[in-house]
Amino acid sequence: MTFQSKRAWRLQEFAAHGGNVNCLSISPKSARLLATGGEDRKVNLWTIGSPTVTQSLSGHTSGVDCVGFDCSEEHVVGGSASGTLKVWHIDRAQVIRTLSGHKANVSSIGFHPFGKFLASGSMDTNVRLWDTRRQGCLCTYKGHGGKINCLKFSPDGKWVVTGSEDGLVKLWDLGSSKVLHEFTQHDAGITDIQFHPCELLLATSSSDKTVKFWDLETFDLVSTTSPQAKPIRRVVYSPEGEALFSGAEDSLRVYGWEPARVYDSLCLFWGKVSDLAVQSGQLMGASYQHTNVSVWVVDIAKLKPFNGDLTPLVETAVPAETPSAPAPKPAAAAAVGGDMAPPPAVRGALQRTPPRARKNLHHWEQQAPTSQGQVPFRRDKQPTPPAAEPNPAAIAKISLLDNKGPTETVTESDFLHHAATGHRSLRDNLEERLRNLQLVKSVWAKGDLKEALDVALGLDDQGVTVDLFQVLLARPAVWDLHVCTIVLPSLRVLFHSKHENHLLVACATLKHVIKSFGQLIKDNINAPPVGGHIDITREERYKKCHLCHQQIANISREVTRHSQTQGKLGSAFREIIKLSESYY
Repeated sequence: MTFQSKRAWRLQEFAAHGGNVNCLSISPKSARLLATGGEDRKVNLWTIGSPTVTQSLSGHTSGVDCVGFDCSEEHVVGGSASGTLKVWHIDRAQVIRTLSGHKANVSSIGFHPFGKFLASGSMDTNVRLWDTRRQGCLCTYKGHGGKINCLKFSPDGKWVVTGSEDGLVKLWDLGSSKVLHEFTQHDAGITDIQFHPCELLLATSSSDKTVKFWDLETFDLVSTTSPQAKPIRRVVYSPEGEALFSGAEDSLRVYGWEPARVYDSLCLFWGKVSDLAVQSGQLMGASYQHTNVSVWVVDIAKLKPFNGDLTPLVETAVPAETPSAPAPKPAAAAAVGGDMAPPPAVRGALQRTPPRARKNLHHWEQQAPTSQGQVPFRRDKQPTPPAAEPNPAAIAKISLLDNKGPTETVTESDFLHHAATGHRSLRDNLEERLRNLQLVKSVWAKGDLKEALDVALGLDDQGVTVDLFQVLLARPAVWDLHVCTIVLPSLRVLFHSKHENHLLVACATLKHVIKSFGQLIKDNINAPPVGGHIDITREERYKKCHLCHQQIANISREVTRHSQTQGKLGSAFREIIKLSESYY
């Protein structure tokens, strides 16, 4: 066993739902419960370490796209593709609230740290604040331009911060229902947000493969990590706030932030890691693929800096520029309020961490409760308000190449520098793709095609998936029904690609499956096994044929949607439709 395997291991893997798993969440208090949501419209509850479902909660009429626990772990909420939220009491296994109002899939959920309040984000780009006791919406926050990927309440309960696919992070004040600040420096969609447990510090991760740290007293950028090879999916601070853990599809990193630095790094192929939690000296990570869920454990005591070694692996600081002018005013954002009272704020003091080198860093502050037991939405120390919006007419036109102003001439060296930067990015992407393909090849070389397929599809890299499908199309002898059951779910994802080559390969792969196995699937569906003589081989074949039949039916809807496309791609879609009619 390697040193790394002693530091981290996969605790369990199990089939969580009858359909694909869409989301999961680890309980925040104990990190011992796991909630999963799937296409089968259920929320399942598990005890981590046990493969047996403890509760299966039903009530949704469409697939469950996000789940979450409240802070006391007494309730769990599930948000569906229809825009509805349902809150269950865990002990009673009963729906206690149904909340409706979103016009599209619910994509993120967060409970207020005190009181029965809940925030939800949606693909309709809106964030809603709910009072679960009254079954009503307190407020609707508008202003994002894309799906709300994540949201978090601040530890003192006075703010909520939202991250969107538009790459923006918005900090909302719950008392005034207005945007306090908008963080705009990420270059891609936001994937996760975490408040420091003790200090006024915010960490944001993005599909641009970086983590940024923000001072919430001044709203300045503290530091930015260097880009990883894969987008960062989740981040979480250690309980005392000494370091930040970040999970990408192929790795776990431990970061410091002043300056940004990597304390430690682990190579973990845990795939679509969807939640991280820290408890009792262990980091728990949970991921999903198709119908399966995996749970991983990392021994924090064997990671730097928790083992006493404060030496960083690599210096990854990207220094934040000191602004020479006031920050521009955030883009217009609105909140539509109801007639209900806002949620309460903090009820107790947060413990301070040991003193740090940074002298002007403030901590979450305590306020005394009112006679009603609530704390007013007022900060003893108000944050710096956004500066006035600059006059666009006064802004000089800036060169797209050198960004130095209209008075400077772009030199040959400047041009070559920017060209080389773009080439390095392309080279890095191609090298990462080559490493992934070599990994798949090494598994396939051992004679296990199905394991190689699982590894390739688990990388969630459409380029690798397309390359592998092209190899499979050139080797028709390796195909069987089991290979079809692995390939077809990924084809459905591939049909959403914006790249024509990806769509053409997806069409060719689906065409091969229908031509080679369509008649076999049709015959087995029309003649299912009957009682009497037990034929295990026939029953297994029927199950695989039935699964393939369902998957092809789901993909056919995507094919029909593209049937009016012009050119070569449109012809490929129409050919599949015609071919499908011969078998289905």
